[in-house]
Amino acid sequence: MARKNINTTIDEDLYTEIKILAIKLKTNANDLIEEGMKYIIEKHKNQDDKSQ
Repeated sequence: MARKNINTTIDEDLYTEIKILAIKLKTNANDLIEEGMKYIIEKHKNQDDKSQ
């Protein structure tokens, strides 16, 4: 899958927590942010499916 650079702002404390978690998991913050984005998309897809 092609990658897309984005520029956004997030809460500084939240980003710090993500960076710390990434270090603990031996991954990078970008992968965790991407995982979170996929999670929220699936969560809302499932809610949409239930309402139909």
